Amino acid sequence: MASAIGLAFVLTSATRAAIPVINIARADLALRPDCELLLRTALAGLGASTADLTFADDVDWARLGERGAAVWLADHNAPAARQSALEPLVRGIVDHHADEARCSRADPRQIDAVGSCATLVAERVRAAGAAHPALAVLLLAPILVDTANLDPAAGRATDRDRAQARWLEPQVAWAESGTESGTDALTDSGTDALSDEPLLRVHSPAQLYRTLDRLKGQVAHLPPRDLLRKDYKQWAVGARAVGISSVSWRLRKWLKRDSRAQVEAAAQRWAAEQRLDVLLVMTHGKVREHKGADKTYGRDLAVAFAPHVDREWRRLVLDGLARADALDLHPFFGPESAAADGPVSFFAQRRIHASRKQVFPAVKAVIDAIAAH
Repeated sequence: MASAIGLAFVLTSATRAAIPVINIARADLALRPDCELLLRTALAGLGASTADLTFADDVDWARLGERGAAVWLADHNAPAARQSALEPLVRGIVDHHADEARCSRADPRQIDAVGSCATLVAERVRAAGAAHPALAVLLLAPILVDTANLDPAAGRATDRDRAQARWLEPQVAWAESGTESGTDALTDSGTDALSDEPLLRVHSPAQLYRTLDRLKGQVAHLPPRDLLRKDYKQWAVGARAVGISSVSWRLRKWLKRDSRAQVEAAAQRWAAEQRLDVLLVMTHGKVREHKGADKTYGRDLAVAFAPHVDREWRRLVLDGLARADALDLHPFFGPESAAADGPVSFFAQRRIHASRKQVFPAVKAVIDAIAAH
C-alpha cells in the first residue's frame, strides 16, 4: 500500500498523473487496522482521507488496455492471478520478492533483495529530493514493520533498509511529547477532522513500530474466514492455483479458540472459494512454550488441498515441502497430522525467518519439479 503511493508520487509529473491502486477490496482495509491507521494519519497531513484512495474494486481492469494505460507493479513482480490480463500493460516493476520471471518487457524491472519494498521506493523519492512528512512516515513504517524494527536477529534488514530508515526518520513529523507506550500512542492521538477517526501520534521510530506491530497482531476477534483473507495472495504455478494466507496468530492459540475440525473446514472452504489446488496457511507470532517462560517467536504451516486434487499429487507436494531445507518442517501433532490422506496437514516450521517470500518459492519449486516429471 505505502509502496504504491510512494511510487505514484515519484512517477507523477506535470504532464502525467500516476494513480496508486491499493490492491485489496475497499471493505477489506478494515481487516488491517495497522494499515488503516497509518494511511489515515499520513493522508490527514495532506488534507485527504482513505475515502480518496483507489482500491482494486474501484477499477475496471478490463478497460485499462483499451485506454492505453501503463501499469507499474510495487511490492510484487507479476500481476495477481486474477489480474493476469494486466501483464502486457506492465511497464515498470519495483519489488523485493523472488523473481517470477514474468513481465519481461518492464523497464525498469527492479527486483532487489532488501527487507522492504518501501526501501526501494524511498531510494527513488530520495533521488527526487526531500520527502513530505506524510510520505516519510508512510514509507518508514513498512520498513520498520517488514524488518522487525531493523533487528539484526530477525535476519530481514539490509544496509539499504537501514540507510533509508535513517534518511526518512528526521523528515517525519514526530509528536513532541508522549511515552514509549504503544497504547498511549493511540489513546492520546488526535483525530482526523474529515472523519473524526483517531490518528497516530508517536514520537520515535520504536514507538511507531510497536504501535503498528501490536495492531497487526490483533486478530483473535476475527472469524476463520477473515483470518484467511486478511493477508492473502494467490499465484498460478503452471496449471495449478496456489494461495497463501499469512495469519499473525500462532496455530496453538487459534486451536485454543477453534477446534482442529473447524480450522480444517475453514481452510477447505477458503480454498474452494478461491478455486485453488492447494492453500498454505502460515501462522506466526509469539507464544510461551511452557508456564513461566518468556514468549518466543515461531511459525507453523497448514497445507490444505482441494477435493479434486488426487492423493498422489498431494503426497508429492507434502513430501517435497518436508524436504525443503528453507522451511525445515516437522509434523505439528504427530506423523498423522502430515499425512496426505487427511483434509489438512499441519507442520511446525523451524526456519522461523522464512516468511512468504521464502515459502512461495519453496512450494513453486516443488510443484514445478512434479510437473517436470
